[in-house]
Amino acid sequence: MGNYADFLAMVSTEFHKYLMENEMFAKKIPANALVIFQIGGENDFNKWHKETSLRNREAEQPVVYVYVKKWREHSSLEEINMEEVVA
Repeated sequence: MGNYADFLAMVSTEFHKYLMENEMFAKKIPANALVIFQIGGENDFNKWHKETSLRNREAEQPVVYVYVKKWREHSSLEEINMEEVVA
C-alpha cells in the first residue's frame, strides 16, 4: 500500500458511515478521542497509522483503537448518474 493518507481518508469516511448506522457503537467513543485504525492484513499501514497518530496525540487525549476485520463485498453506492464532459 503506497499512499497511506488516501487509504486513511477512505477508511475514515467508511467508519463515519458505520457510526451513523450504529449509534450505540458511536456512543462508546469518548469526546475528542484519537481514533487509530488497525486493518486486518495491512501491517505496514497499521504501524504507520499508530506511530503517526500517537506522535500527534494531545496531552491526556483518549485513544480508541478500531480493528477492521471485514469489508463489504460491494460498493455502498446504490444509484448514481454520470455525465460525460467533452472538452
